[in-house]
Amino acid sequence: MIIGVTGTISSGKGKVAELFRDKGFKHHSFSAEIRQVAKERGIEINRKNLSKLGHDLRVESPKESILGKRLLDKIMKEIDNGEKNFVFEGLRDSDEVDIFREHELERPEQRFILIGVDAPQEVRFERMKKRGRQGEPENFSEFKEVDDHETHGDQGQEVGKTMKMSDYVIQNDEGLEELKEKVEGIAKEVI
Repeated sequence: MIIGVTGTISSGKGKVAELFRDKGFKHHSFSAEIRQVAKERGIEINRKNLSKLGHDLRVESPKESILGKRLLDKIMKEIDNGEKNFVFEGLRDSDEVDIFREHELERPEQRFILIGVDAPQEVRFERMKKRGRQGEPENFSEFKEVDDHETHGDQGQEVGKTMKMSDYVIQNDEGLEELKEKVEGIAKEVI
């Protein structure tokens, strides 16, 4: 089984993936993958550059996600080595989802489930401030602009579109225990 997690900035995608990792799923991240591509191309790693790189990669390969293909290739090698269950986070493009949906059609035993995670902007801004990553928006106005662009933008990312493609959507506007309960409910249905 392959579980993908998409969602808005600081919505809890990583925490959802971590909860599946705790259930024995092998964990991957689109963010780690794009950071690796940036490193290979000598690009400084910050939100603005990574967003531009994501857009550039879509222009380079408009019909097939380069990041999705790289990640699927890694997963296929791990399947060959005996791994069975995977979770990855950070899908931001509908082509990334399409690659895994097509893979599932070719290999139905490797079911693909997409989980979307969201929370109100104010809640997510506070979470983002707490995690303190370099290069993130410094005030709510900047956060809102970046978030709106990533969620509804025509360049860069299509988070809003991937959210609509989700099999399950988690509203993560409460505490960690409530999030665990929601993830457990989905896990009982799909595993």
